[in-house]
Order: sequence, then C-alpha cells, then structure tokens
Amino acid sequence: MDPHSITLRALRLGVGSFGALCLTSWLAADPAQAPAAPQALTFDEGRGTFEFIERLRFEDRSETFDFNSAATAPTDGSWFVQRLRLGATWKPAPDLALQVQLQDAREWGSDRPKVPFILGAEGNNALDLRLASVTWGDPKKSPVVFTLGRQILSLGEERLVGSSEWNNFARTFDAGKLVWSIVPGKTTATVFLASVVNVEGTTSGSGWKFDRSSADDRFGGIDVFHKLAPPHTIVGFLVWRHNKNNTPITPAPPAATPGGAPTTAAYDIAQDIGTLGFRYLRPPASAKDGGFDTEIEAAWQFGTVDRQTTTATGPYGGSDPKLDQQAWAIHALLGYTPAGAPAGLRFDVEYNLASGDTNRTDGQNGAFMNLFPSNHKFYGFMDAFAWKNLREAVATARFAPWAKTSVRVDYHRFSLYSSQDAWYRANAVATVRPLNAAAQGAPRRAGDELDLTFTWTPRPWIALDTGYAHFAAGPYLRATGAASNADFFYFQTTLKL
Repeated sequence: MDPHSITLRALRLGVGSFGALCLTSWLAADPAQAPAAPQALTFDEGRGTFEFIERLRFEDRSETFDFNSAATAPTDGSWFVQRLRLGATWKPAPDLALQVQLQDAREWGSDRPKVPFILGAEGNNALDLRLASVTWGDPKKSPVVFTLGRQILSLGEERLVGSSEWNNFARTFDAGKLVWSIVPGKTTATVFLASVVNVEGTTSGSGWKFDRSSADDRFGGIDVFHKLAPPHTIVGFLVWRHNKNNTPITPAPPAATPGGAPTTAAYDIAQDIGTLGFRYLRPPASAKDGGFDTEIEAAWQFGTVDRQTTTATGPYGGSDPKLDQQAWAIHALLGYTPAGAPAGLRFDVEYNLASGDTNRTDGQNGAFMNLFPSNHKFYGFMDAFAWKNLREAVATARFAPWAKTSVRVDYHRFSLYSSQDAWYRANAVATVRPLNAAAQGAPRRAGDELDLTFTWTPRPWIALDTGYAHFAAGPYLRATGAASNADFFYFQTTLKL
C-alpha cells in the first residue's frame, strides 16, 4: 500500500474516532443537560405519523475479500455508508393502515465502484420507494390481516427470508401477504406471494432509477406458527421460488471500475425450487430464573436450478444447463442463562450445516440455496460465508455491563461441507476462490473468526454500535493461494425521529 493510501486511511480512522468520541461524550453528559427525546410528528389528529431514520456507518476493512496482504485491492481501506429513510404511516380507521417510505443509500470514500454488488460494494441508490403498502385488518383484533404492496417479508429468525438490515439497501418485496389467526393466540398461518425488489444503482452522472421487482422472479409460500405447551413453539413452512434468469446483471461504468476488477455481477441464479422445513424454539429464560433455551431449524430443497459454472469443463464441471436440486440445511443452538447472574449474562453454542455439491458431473445440485436471508447476523460479521456448502461451529457470550448497553463475543470455526464445491460469500453467488483442481484437492478448513460488538442506546432515539472482527486464515486458503489474516472494524450511529 502506497504512503498516500496509508495516510488517507489513517486520516479517515482519526476523523471517525474523533467524531465517535465527541458524540459519546455529549450523550454521556448529565441527562438534565441533554435534549429531551423529540416528540413524534403526527397529522390527522394523531392517526398519522411521520418517521425519519438516518444511519451512518464507518468501516475499515483489510484483506476481507482476497485474503492477500501482498496486493492492494479496492476492497481494502476505509469508507462510509449512509442511509436515509423518510416515511409516514396513516391509520384512518382501526382496521385500515397505509405506509410509505422513501430511502436514499450512499457509499462514500471507497475505491470500490459505487455500483451494487461489484466487489461487494454497497453502492449508490438515489432516493427511491422502499415501502408502499395498505393493510386491511387490525393485527391485535382481526382474525385475518391482509397487506398488499411493497413491504418487508420476514420468516422466523430470518435465515431464509428477511429484510437484511445490515446491508445499506436492505430488502423489500412487492407482495400480497395474508396472516390468519386460526386459533387466536395459539396457531397462526402466513401466506404470501411476492417478487423481490431489485436495486438499480446510480453512479456519478447517471440519472435517477426506480427500483423494481420482476414477474420473472416469483416467490411464495406458507408459514404456520403453533404454540405448544409454554414456552415451546414450532413452525412448519413450505416456500417456492421460480426465478427464470440471473438478472439483473449489474454493469459498472469503465471509469468507475479499478484495474483488474470485475465489471459486471450477477444478482442471482436461475432456479425453480421448493424449500420444505420446520423451526422449533424454546426461548431464553429470564435472568432471574435461568435455564436452557433451544433453537432448531431444518430445511430440504427440491426442484431444478441452473448450473452456476456453465463454462467449467472436464472432471470439475459439466455441461448440463439445468440440475435437479437435492439439498438440505440444519441449524441447532443450545443456550444457557445462569440463574441470578449479573449483567444479563448468557452463553450459547450452535452448529450450522448446509450441503454442498459433492459431485459436479451427476446432473444434480447439492448446494443449498439460502433464498433471501438476513445473513450478516448469523455467519460471522465479516460476511465471508453463506448458509451454503458450510460447516460452522459457534460459541457466543452476551452481557450488559451497564444500563442500556450490550456486549457480544462470538467465536466461529468455519469449514466447507465439501471441497468439491466452492466457498460462497454472503450473497451465496460470489465465490472466494475459483473452483479448480487446487480447490477441490484442498482441506475443508476455511478458518476462524472472532467477533466483538458493543451496542449503546443512551436515548430512545439514538443507538451507537461498534465492532471488530478478526479472521485467521485456514488451510483451505493456504492450499488455493494467498492466506493472509483479515480484519474488520466499524462504528455506526442510528438516529430515529
């Protein structure tokens, strides 16, 4: 890295740290001297509410993309990602609600192209329509509630379907969703038909683009939630995705693309697959009572999927354009809250397993397709893995050293399910290394990641988050190329009015 880059990176770190220190000092001041929480801005005699959400995150990354300290990559360095949301919710009647929200997302100061998905960039997405829906029925009283329009879909812990809030754009769907309380307070069914909204990025000099969903990518299903004897719950689900192609292909203008960087990125993989599964949950006990808690989630997939590496030939590829989907995934967690332990102390261990394609020439795809997850909170904060061709063991400790704070420590041990398949990044499409002879002969151990995160909510309207992650490269990386350790630091502020 040249001296100018080092100086600029140090300056960004200094500015970010100084700003964080000033903000922290102001918020820690005597509450009597701090401004009171602002009142919500309402209209129509309180039936309507405006909202303002501003999030700014400073990131510093080193080798998180190529694991190669000998090369200067556009994915190394420091930058900011910023997101502004402006919205309104109006309830003209108890059983009728309308919601609209605009969002503007930007990435500042990075060497990555300001285009979504190119080299993992957050990119720029000018002011756009994020939410626009109407809801019939009162969620607290009506046996049936129906929501139509652009909305968030979230199932369970969001391992398969979620809003992906860590990502600067996040995720929404154009959908119709019906929630039916079959047995009030006990059994609820959610049925939906949707299409994911694709982000159309904007770069310097380009005009405003309207994010759209596509009729070529349809997603639907049913999720049935049932309360067993307290506190146990169980959920069964069946979802189906029919995506005719891997569009949109996101192009990067040549002037915005560093030398050697890819100029296009596929959004997804064409597929026509069903996912059948269940979730079981025994929630964490109170700190006073203590005890064990459990999560189990399992899914099996069937249907057809397009071959991801259509140009691969020989024993490591195959020429069949479509493959039969035969894949599965399992998540299991055991948590423990010591009775009477101070500071809300809690421990848990978990194991995540997702099948990979163990035979590239048998006309089947064994790699689990993890659909639309909120990936960041599950498989390491460095976002180097997806629930696809994965073996992961995790140990976590949580505690709250002071009021309105929380600290979390995670240790992840990563391996591939099969070295015959690729190491997939968080979007489950991009790969860390090419799937060649060296990769298929490499050990499956990918590495270990340590995550430290701290959250402070000093006022109801502001949250501060900071985190650090270190990845220790494993034998898979050493067998396939550069194997440098990676580091990631961030500081984030979220303001809600």
